[in-house]
Amino acid sequence: MASLSCLAKACPAAAGDAAWEGDVCRYRKTHQHTVDAPAGAPPIVLLPGFGNNTLDYTAPFGDEEAGIAAALQRRGFRVYVLPLTRQDWFKVGRSIFTLGFWASPPTLTTHPGYTWYLERVKDLVDRARMETGAEQVDLLAHSAGGWLGRAFIGQEQYKDGASLSADTLGSGDLEPHPAVRALVTLGTPHSAPPPDKIKDMTGGALTWTNSMWPGAFFADQGVKYVCVAGRAVRGNKEADRRTLSGYSHGSYEQVCGEGHEVEGDAVVPLCSALLDGAEHVVLDGVMSRIRTFNEPADVPWYGSEAVLDAWLHHLA
Repeated sequence: MASLSCLAKACPAAAGDAAWEGDVCRYRKTHQHTVDAPAGAPPIVLLPGFGNNTLDYTAPFGDEEAGIAAALQRRGFRVYVLPLTRQDWFKVGRSIFTLGFWASPPTLTTHPGYTWYLERVKDLVDRARMETGAEQVDLLAHSAGGWLGRAFIGQEQYKDGASLSADTLGSGDLEPHPAVRALVTLGTPHSAPPPDKIKDMTGGALTWTNSMWPGAFFADQGVKYVCVAGRAVRGNKEADRRTLSGYSHGSYEQVCGEGHEVEGDAVVPLCSALLDGAEHVVLDGVMSRIRTFNEPADVPWYGSEAVLDAWLHHLA
């Protein structure tokens, strides 16, 4: 059995009518009003998850109309997607060559493994503000982009006028980035795994982010935090790893140290996706990735047209 704390967190909003078929919860489409961008809505800066690239959000499988960026634009939002290639993620490997990565537990901040990512976030936030004339942006962050977004909000070196140097990289601040109005995370692994069970493969960067700015840290200073999480697959240690429940067991275990009977979006367990103090949206049958495994085409992820409006009202 998974730990009681993990299982308790996994069910923050019990769904008695959830359509479970074995270890998989099927999505049930409900009637939702389309959320249109209000006048003067801040531009959205979309932060990709680990291993993803820009095209996953602008033209998945080569189809621009199927992307979350296009869906948001159809609703009147101005959208900027962080420019990334899959090869960019190899830069995270810079941290492997530091003593901090191999410490037990790892002791790194977001530098050096994720500095390149956060510098791009700064550049795109600046560009979005300049092109739209907006004073603030909303960060919409998928998977690892969510905890990196939290780190961006809290690190002084990414604010206007700050200089990047070896002395300031990976330093924290107790005031939020003034250009960020809100952070919405989609299936983000916000908590680091227990150090006695699983190594923090971020080299300590996620652990450091949580120690510096736990929970919805800047909420009382005006930053809105919304955590969107999927309840789609229950991990099963007895299942074949090539099945959804078998794969999910392994993924959940890497994230929170437990996998069996833990519920989540097939990649991130609910116990890790919900920040204390944030607004929570739990979606039954919604997965982390676009077209996971050989599931039918109508199996949704957070950015699917049918799902978007279930959480988008938080930015309207």
